[in-house]
Amino acid sequence: MQYGKTNKQSSNHRSLTSQRPWNLMLRAMKETLMDQLEDLHQGKEWSHLLTKHQLYSNLKRRTNKSMYDVSNVRLESLLKFAQNRYSRLWRTRILRQLCKNTHSQWYLFDRLEPVNIQGNQLFIAPDVVVRIQNKWHLYRFDMQSSEHTVCHEEEANTMVIWAIQHNGFPQKPISFKLHTIAWHQGYWHQKTYQPSEKSVSNCSILLSNDMNAMKSIRTAGNRNPALLPLAQHYRTCQSCAFRTFCPGGKDLPKAKKEQALLELSTKKRLLEA
Repeated sequence: MQYGKTNKQSSNHRSLTSQRPWNLMLRAMKETLMDQLEDLHQGKEWSHLLTKHQLYSNLKRRTNKSMYDVSNVRLESLLKFAQNRYSRLWRTRILRQLCKNTHSQWYLFDRLEPVNIQGNQLFIAPDVVVRIQNKWHLYRFDMQSSEHTVCHEEEANTMVIWAIQHNGFPQKPISFKLHTIAWHQGYWHQKTYQPSEKSVSNCSILLSNDMNAMKSIRTAGNRNPALLPLAQHYRTCQSCAFRTFCPGGKDLPKAKKEQALLELSTKKRLLEA
């Protein structure tokens, strides 16, 4: 949500210009990964030099659009971080198998292509789908993740909801295996889940609840953007795409105090009405 500000630029452009350099590095890595996988799917292999060039090119293009000043020294530092993390990603089992043509039936999908569920456009596609014998393995890559919790499994189940909505895939959750490969505290961690009717049903309920909550927030924001919930901690603001337009973008504690006073004033008016 934009806190009521109208901007004719695309949402993707807005997010790029306000993202911190570290997050732009993560986006550049993901873009490079999908480009390399697309070429691999067509039988084209990348050399080490080409991989480095693509990482640098994608990172440079994104930092050029950043609202932050990224020096050449900072850019080189980010590139080294990206190269190390990216090279280790290609040592994971599934990527090594794809390089060796172990699996003949695998496909790439765009996470930015939404699926319509109950009138909502959801971005829940897997990055890679591999068919191994009678199972469809759905993979999602996360360039940086928090510590593993039950929420990660719930989020992984959204891939099954996506697959069931597409022709060519089975309709029963038992036909799928879910895999997430995420970087956390210096390592790539792979988690595997077996979805069930219950887990997918619970995931659908959570998605529906989330959508309803977001609609409620949007309705409240349309009435008075200043009453929209603010971040719990300033660290959240540092990587927020809407920081420039948010009442708490520059001074979160002050914005919270002003919001509390406004909420009290609003409640008082409602009681007096």
